[in-house]
Formats: sequence, C-alpha cells, structure tokens
Amino acid sequence: MQLDTPSSTLKTELIPLELQDILRVSHEPLRQFSDFEVHQLLCADLYAYLNYLDQGLREIGLGAAQISMPPKQLFQQPGELGDFRVMPCVRATAAGKLHKTIKLVGTNRIGRLVPDQISVGKACYLDPQENFVSHQFDACLLSSIRTGACAALATRHLQTADRPIRTVTVVGAGRVGFYAAMCLLNNGEIDTLTIVDHLPERAVTLAAGLQRIAPDCQITTTEYADLSNCDLLLLATSSNTAIYHPDHFSAQIIITLGADCIEQRELHDHPQWHSRAIYVDTLDSLRFGDLAAWTVESEFDSRRLIEITHLAANHTRPPDYPALFIATGSALFDNLTMSYLVEITTETGPVAPPAETALGTD
Repeated sequence: MQLDTPSSTLKTELIPLELQDILRVSHEPLRQFSDFEVHQLLCADLYAYLNYLDQGLREIGLGAAQISMPPKQLFQQPGELGDFRVMPCVRATAAGKLHKTIKLVGTNRIGRLVPDQISVGKACYLDPQENFVSHQFDACLLSSIRTGACAALATRHLQTADRPIRTVTVVGAGRVGFYAAMCLLNNGEIDTLTIVDHLPERAVTLAAGLQRIAPDCQITTTEYADLSNCDLLLLATSSNTAIYHPDHFSAQIIITLGADCIEQRELHDHPQWHSRAIYVDTLDSLRFGDLAAWTVESEFDSRRLIEITHLAANHTRPPDYPALFIATGSALFDNLTMSYLVEITTETGPVAPPAETALGTD
C-alpha cells in the first residue's frame, strides 16, 4: 500500500531558541582526570591517602558511617576472554557527607585497540544532590593503586609490634605490584623487598624504579622457585592456576590481590586455610577466585571471613600466623579513593583523620 504524499512538508528546522525551550537541556559540569593525573595526585602524599582510606574504613567498622554497596556485577559471555564489571557504592560519612560513586571497568585481554592495558574503563563521582557525574576518572591506575593501598592497610592491621614486617616478597611486577610495593614502602620500614615475575625483565624494571624511590631498602629480583621464607608474601598476578602452596615456603602474612574473577587462582587449597580466620576486603570476595573455588571443592564456613573495616575499627589481631588476606576488588575502595581525589582538588581539602588513626596505632 502506497501512502499519499502530504501536500505540505513538515517544517523540522526550529531556530535554536525554540529548540532550547522544548528540550530544556542544561550543561552538566564535569571535571575529568587522566590516569597520569590520578597517579600524580594520589602519589603526591601516599601517607595522607592511606590515612584517609583508613579513617573511612574505621568509621564504617564502628558504625559511624553507612554504606550501600550491592555485590559487584560481573558480565562475561561464554568463551569470552575478558569481562566488564559494574561497581556502585554510596557512603554517608560520620560528618554527614554523602559520596556517590560508580565504576564501569572492563578486563581487556585482547589489547588490540588499547594495547598492554588489562584494566580499562571509567570511574565516576556523582553530585550528591543532583546525581549528575561531576568527576570522571580513567579507571586503570585508580583501580591499581586502590588495590595496592588495600594491601598496605591490611598489612598495617595484621602485623604486630613484636613481629613487624621487614622482609616482603611481591609476585607480579605489574601495576598492582608496583603500587602495593609503593604503599608498603611508605607504610613501614621494610628492610628487604624481593620481586618475582614470569617476565624477568619486568621484575628488573620494577626493582630499579623502586630502588630509586627507596634507596635504603634492599630490592632484588629472583625466580619463584628460589623464593624463601618472608614476613609478607603479596600475590598480584593474573594467573588462572594456583601459584602459592604453604609447603613451598612460609610467610607471616599472605595477601592475594589478583584472583578477582571466577577463573583466576593464586592459592593452592591447604588445610591451614580452613582452620583460621580469613581476612577480606569485602564479603563479596567469597564469589570470586580462590574462595569461590574452595566453596565448590569442599565445605567452607563463611563465618570465618573478617572484613577490613572490622580490622580498621577494632585492630583485631589474628590468633596465630600465618594470616591470610584476600582482596578481589572493592567498590568501597573506589568510593574512598574518588572522594579523596575530589576533596584534595577543591579548596577545602580532605578532612584530616585523628592523630591515632593517622599513626595507625591501637
């Protein structure tokens, strides 16, 4: 059936003023931060950044601050090498401030259009009243440094005065390994740092860079098979197979940061993991990586999981070592990091934490 052509054509070209009156679209103020800007702002004063995070965690652990944080949503198609994740968080502080954030980040294992960058995407900070995106951050380095900061804070709360962390081994010389080492070097007095990577030249490059930053620390590289006992073992890999077995060598504290999706693994199952408390960034870690695998392979009592907010609030010490901390990526650490960045780039600056929190003392 053929439609009749109208005798007159509808006039669609409206003058701009008419269009504005109809659509009523306003400009949304937005400040954007590149990966390198994020790096520079956070690394300019790692001490202040870590203490800001610690104060935020402590407030939540004490019940003085409230968070709304649904489980991380991870989307992956059958046979797909990568994935993408949606990570929202709303935090109301003890001082009455409201921080709304959401991160949309992808795992890029193809690397054709964005080479050599496994983490891609954006992190957004919303205006607390009007809900538009007021600040947008490249998510790669933000994600890496907040993970490294998480490891440093876990170490701060799990070590004891009579058994301080002096010798550290980092397995994985990527971005997360770099930032974790940076935060740890800032967090305490480390005598020896050993770096391992399946690409030896990457480990050598990282060791050289860290040596310039921390000239008083002995920083070396080696092969995994040659590792020996240490105070802190930090795993920051993208491995799909388990790496560390307690029979290989012993560590006072073991922190795993890399197994943040279903198929990734960093730890061999072992009876010692089933007889002690396990410390986590959030209870959501039970859904990914090693913890998810252990729940499939055997019975696992999730009541043994203790969140880092509890550590920060109560300074709970593990009844005995070795202590295991597992992080799979937390929207809370994204939220804290973005609010810190927003606050230090405004005239008021971040609220200083109390002295006892800044020192990380009991």
